Amino acid sequence: MPAVTPLTINDGQATPVAHTFGVGPLIGTKAQYYDRSGGVSIGYPNIMIDAAQPSGRSNLFKTRVKIVVPVLEVVNASTYNGITPAPTKAYDLTFDGVFIIPARAALAQRKDLLAYVKNTLANAVISAVVETQETIY
Repeated sequence: MPAVTPLTINDGQATPVAHTFGVGPLIGTKAQYYDRSGGVSIGYPNIMIDAAQPSGRSNLFKTRVKIVVPVLEVVNASTYNGITPAPTKAYDLTFDGVFIIPARAALAQRKDLLAYVKNTLANAVISAVVETQETIY
């Protein structure tokens, strides 16, 4: 079982910047990570990893990875009375993926699945669909 340690992930900018996601609360099988560099807690990008073991009659390992990138509203520096309004969240960008792996799957098969997922997400087709919001035809 891997230890819960901070994650360092590069962003997608022209000159990538490494972001450190510090460890948040552990809730059961869920590990939470937050990039606290922005200074406003409602705007912290976060990663949740839930690694559930088979339970009951199920023989499936389920690993869920959820990434949420909040975007804060752009507000005026101050109101008519000179008070800066509190930050508010405009919306979230979210990725939510689940690996479902039978307990009898071999290591080579699990490695293949992970490689397929990584390479699919890095593929130009996915980049076009996500970045430029094109459709597949």
